[in-house]
Amino acid sequence: MRNIMTASVLGLVLTAPGPALAATPEQDRAEIEELKRQVSVLPMLLARIEQLEKSNAAMQGQAPPAGAALETRVAAAEESRDRQTDQFAQGLASSSAMDWARNIKWNGDIRYRHEQFDIEGASSDRVRHRIRARLGMDARISNTLAAGFQIATGELGDPRTTNATLDDAGRRKEIGLDLAYIDWRPRANTLVTLGKQKMPWFRAGNSLFFDNDLNPEGVAVQYGGRTGPFAKAWGYWVEEMSAAADANLLGAQFGFAFDGGLTLAAGYWDYGAIQDQPILNFSASPAGNSTFTAGADCTGVGTTRCYTYDYNIAIVDAQWNGKIGAMPFLLFGGYMENMGPDELNSGYNLGFLLGKSSDPGSWEFGALYQDVERDA
Repeated sequence: MRNIMTASVLGLVLTAPGPALAATPEQDRAEIEELKRQVSVLPMLLARIEQLEKSNAAMQGQAPPAGAALETRVAAAEESRDRQTDQFAQGLASSSAMDWARNIKWNGDIRYRHEQFDIEGASSDRVRHRIRARLGMDARISNTLAAGFQIATGELGDPRTTNATLDDAGRRKEIGLDLAYIDWRPRANTLVTLGKQKMPWFRAGNSLFFDNDLNPEGVAVQYGGRTGPFAKAWGYWVEEMSAAADANLLGAQFGFAFDGGLTLAAGYWDYGAIQDQPILNFSASPAGNSTFTAGADCTGVGTTRCYTYDYNIAIVDAQWNGKIGAMPFLLFGGYMENMGPDELNSGYNLGFLLGKSSDPGSWEFGALYQDVERDA
C-alpha cells in the first residue's frame, strides 16, 4: 500500500516569562534596607529634638515648650514614622509579588494545518483541515523543585494527537489536560519527574518511532548534561485494569553526547501485561499489530481482539548536529527490534533537517524515510 500525506502549517507561538519589571531584585533589596534604616533612627531623632528644644528654651530664659506644643511635634514625627513603616511593608509585599511573578513562565501556541492523503486504491484523495491550541505554565517553586501543566485541544479518546479536525457542523472542540508534572533536582545533572510528562528519552531528529504528541504518565529519572554521558530510566502506567494485571512500560536508555555534535544512544522498552491481553482501549484499531479473537479475557471463543505478541523493544539512535554554510543541519537515523516475535519485528529510519524554523525569521526543510514492520 502507498500512503502519501502532505501538510501545510501556519503557526503562532507565544511565550512570556512574566510581567516586565523596571527594577532588579538588587534594587528592590536596596530600597527596603534604606527604609529599614530610616525607621530605625526615628526614636533617636525624637529624643534629640526634645533635648534641643529644652536647651534652646533654657538659653533664652524661657520655659520649655508647653505640653500641647511638644505633643503636636511628637504626633507629627510619629505620623511620619507610620508613613515610612507603611512604605516599608508595601515594599516587602511588592518584592514578594515580583519574586513570585519572576518564577512563573507562560507558554502557548496556535496552529492551522491543511492535510491531503493520496491513498493507493481509494476512489478519491482525502483532504482535511485541522487546528491545534495549547496553553501551559511552568513554575519554579524552589532551587530544586518545579511544577508545570498544559491544556491542549485534541481527540480526548486518542493520546496520539492534539489536533482537532474542522468538522461536525462547527461543534465546539474538546480540550484536555495534556501535561501535569512535578520536577525535582536532588543534585546537579539529576532530574526526577512525576506525573503526566513529556517523553524523557533521547529521540534522534524527527524520528517517528514514537508519536510526538504522546505524553506518558508515571515516574522518570534522568542524569547527564549537554555533553558527555547520559542515562535515563522510567516506569509508566499504560492501562489500569480492575480485574487483571495493569499494562505498564519499564525502560532505560544510555548514551553519549560528543562535543562535535554527534549523539549516540541505546535503550530498551519493556511493555508488561500486553501479550494475550485485549488491545488498548484508546482506539478500535490495534495500529497494525498482530491480534487474535477470543473471549473477554482473551481465552476461549469470543469477539475480543487480543495482542498476539509481547513487546520488548531495543532501539539504537544516532544524530549529528552541524552546519552547511551558515544554516543549521541535522542528520539522524535509528533502528528498532522487538524481541517478542520472530518475524515482522524490526524497523528503521533515516532523515535530515536543514534550517531551524523556531529561530525568528528563519525556515526549515527536511525529509524522513521510515519503515516499521507490523510487530516492531
